[in-house]
Amino acid sequence: MSIDSDDGFVVARTAEEAVDRLAELHRQATAALSQALKRYIKERIEPSEAERQNFHYPQLRIGYRCQGEVPSTTRAYAKVQVPGEYSVTVTHPDAFRKYLLEQLRPLMDDFTVQVQVGPSQQDIPYPYVVEQGDELAGSGVTAAELARVFPSTDLSAASDDIADGLYEWERADQLPLALFDAARVDFSLRRLVHYTGSDWRHVQP
Repeated sequence: MSIDSDDGFVVARTAEEAVDRLAELHRQATAALSQALKRYIKERIEPSEAERQNFHYPQLRIGYRCQGEVPSTTRAYAKVQVPGEYSVTVTHPDAFRKYLLEQLRPLMDDFTVQVQVGPSQQDIPYPYVVEQGDELAGSGVTAAELARVFPSTDLSAASDDIADGLYEWERADQLPLALFDAARVDFSLRRLVHYTGSDWRHVQP
């Protein structure tokens, strides 16, 4: 991989490189957020603005410059239909590695795309790094207090507009690369935990 810009994005030459970089960035971001959260609970030290910049989901970006006709494929996935810039934020790339590779490999094989991976501007809500609810028990810190200090769940941002056909394509700087972004996926994973009482990783797809 090679650095492509000042915003921390790197060009991935293979699908494996792209997913590896997504996983690395996600681990770094969740570790930074978790560490800051534990420090606040213990010492009431708020994260600085610079530290908060480390609490972002990784982003996958794809640039497609079509030369001639767009290649034809019968697949309903792993394809682009028009030239442009596409992007999506990604959560838990380690857990979804097989799926991501199944999408990226044929896309990169059949289309002349440039794949980039870097940090997005989308915050990871703090509840998504709290694996056990009892981590906060007895701390004296309320959910409202944590929501003031750390990124919290914003249901208005967990949108289904793309899947519902309500997405305003003409106003988008970048086209969506998936139906759901990282925050929406994390929200759904947490609902699985709520409904089943089990870790979402143990739920059969």
